[in-house]
Amino acid sequence: MPTTNSRAIELALLISLDTELQLKVREIRNEENVRKWMYTDHVIGANEHLGWINRLKQDDRQIVFAVLSEERSPLGVVSVNAIDRLHKKADWAYYLTGAARGGLGSALEYSFINFIFDTLGMKKLNCEVIEGNNAVVKLHKKFLFQEEGFRRSNILKDGVRIGVHFLGLTKEDWLAGKADIQAKYKEVFEKFSISIRWQLCEATADHPIDQIEAESASNNLGGYSILNDL
Repeated sequence: MPTTNSRAIELALLISLDTELQLKVREIRNEENVRKWMYTDHVIGANEHLGWINRLKQDDRQIVFAVLSEERSPLGVVSVNAIDRLHKKADWAYYLTGAARGGLGSALEYSFINFIFDTLGMKKLNCEVIEGNNAVVKLHKKFLFQEEGFRRSNILKDGVRIGVHFLGLTKEDWLAGKADIQAKYKEVFEKFSISIRWQLCEATADHPIDQIEAESASNNLGGYSILNDL
């Protein structure tokens, strides 16, 4: 659990940030060690980046957060994608600037998995990792993801066809094992106090944030808080 010395980390909706912060997120997205593990790995231009953010406002199958430091400097992005409310499943992904170290990735993964299962009410969480990114595959497996397949020669990178790992985690497996994870990585998690801020003011019946299972939502989910802007 967070302590008085924990670093405050806020996840804020990317669409809610001012343009200056949004463009700082673009700088992280264009870091070589970030984009080389993306399906789209070219250098993103400012107009392309802002256009993508604008389209997010109309996309009810994605929720994209900027990861902000105590000084509100962007550290990366975390998102839930391909939200399927009928089958209660979704994909997720995140990236952090190379300067963000000290266990933030692990703390973020733990908190965001809780958010997706406990608050969004999903039952299955999936992710894809490009071949060669072994550190991320290993990290996901530490958090109970299981490798559900490897699609060989699936994408083209730098003129070479490479594969993609497919990993998945069920809510049932997460609930059964999260206490052990929390105990094992307690010292890492205590370094950070992660809050998730999102807006409900424009929610509609078809918007994912209106699909919260009220009985499972709380204000203290596994060591992080959810701050709703009404």
